[in-house]
Amino acid sequence: RPLATASDLVEAVSSVVPEFARKGRRMGRTATLARVFQSLRIVVNEEDEALVDVFEHSAPALVRPGGRLVVLSYHSMEDRATKRVIRDGSVRGTRGGAAIEKDIYGNIVGKRRPWKPLGKKRKADEKEVEVNSRARSATLRVGERQFSG
Repeated sequence: RPLATASDLVEAVSSVVPEFARKGRRMGRTATLARVFQSLRIVVNEEDEALVDVFEHSAPALVRPGGRLVVLSYHSMEDRATKRVIRDGSVRGTRGGAAIEKDIYGNIVGKRRPWKPLGKKRKADEKEVEVNSRARSATLRVGERQFSG
């Protein structure tokens, strides 16, 4: 039967998902419904295309060499895209996470990377999550612009 309202969707998903998780934290009804609605939001708002546009067109045009790209992501799709852009210069990343080729002196050979990762990803600590529960899923990554073009 067609779903006309959000409540219809909740009812349909709830009918096939157990109320509470037996193992793991992502198995219960609430977590499943959250993922379903998040997926719909991503598709409807074309968030994946917006990420590609920002990372591959806007950020390189706006951030000067030496400038910082600071990204706060709230789910794995955003974080994966951010990691790939900072590491490889492209949302699609290198095939299979290929290692950066270097010469015997340690200089990068081939295509230069436009961003240099600064530190590791940062997650909110317990104190921050107590104050702001939405910080629980946030990940912060920082990259420094290496060159223009």
